[in-house]
Amino acid sequence: MPSAEATPATKLRIITGLAVAAVIVPAVLFLPTLGFVIAFGLIAVLAGWEWSNLAGVENRSGRLAFCGSLLLTMASYHYWLGYLFDWFMWPVLAWWVALAIALRQMPGKLLQWKYPVAVKLAVGYFVLLSAWIMFVWLHVNFGSYQVLYLLVLIAVADMGAYFVGKNYGFSKLMPEISPGKTVEGLYGALGAAALLALLVGGYFYLIAEKWSGMVFADFLLLSVMTVLASICGDLFESLVKRLRGVKDSGSWLPGHGGVLDRIDSLLAAVPMFYAGCYLREIFFQ
Repeated sequence: MPSAEATPATKLRIITGLAVAAVIVPAVLFLPTLGFVIAFGLIAVLAGWEWSNLAGVENRSGRLAFCGSLLLTMASYHYWLGYLFDWFMWPVLAWWVALAIALRQMPGKLLQWKYPVAVKLAVGYFVLLSAWIMFVWLHVNFGSYQVLYLLVLIAVADMGAYFVGKNYGFSKLMPEISPGKTVEGLYGALGAAALLALLVGGYFYLIAEKWSGMVFADFLLLSVMTVLASICGDLFESLVKRLRGVKDSGSWLPGHGGVLDRIDSLLAAVPMFYAGCYLREIFFQ
């Protein structure tokens, strides 16, 4: 039987996660929209600093230029964001679906191909900016509680994957790209996410009586699909790190690595969650 005693690395991971949650949860719940836009924009810029390194930009000026372009684009959102509302989620979803298929069908080829630095920077720019846009739309159109649910959903799935995979995992999920991830860990993530979705959805359906049975079913399916998308985001960053030959994107968060290591799952999860809530009209508030 696996030991139930937590290792020092696990304890550090838990402590760091709690510290991050103590900052993020009040920010999501109490910041006005502009404050939310700025706070999560700064997180995207920090992740951009790490991404530029993973892309192969080794000089500080080049990394600052990449972060500056990302920051400038977000700072000017008043001028262009409104033009994207009706169509932008579709190419974003198409990107993640195509990437998921590629990761599943040809992980070896993805590792063998030589990617120009400019291509990797363009991909990082698109992924970080699109995730930030979807976060802003989720906050504006669905409210802070829906944003918080997404964050909690991914955190719960991550904990389920970590603890199940650590203690019971033996079947490698995608060893070419991420040797540490297991099929059992995947099931742990999906199981933890489904339980959370049942509890939250059950409240709106049975107790608050705000949802119909169909909305409840859609919400359960969307939560599971969102976690599957988050795993794609996690594997995508693992691919980029293996191409760069590093274990973590940075060292900002002890036990977790860098900012990008912490938000990689969300980069793919938020487009899926936003699209599902938008198309199926799933509202908490």
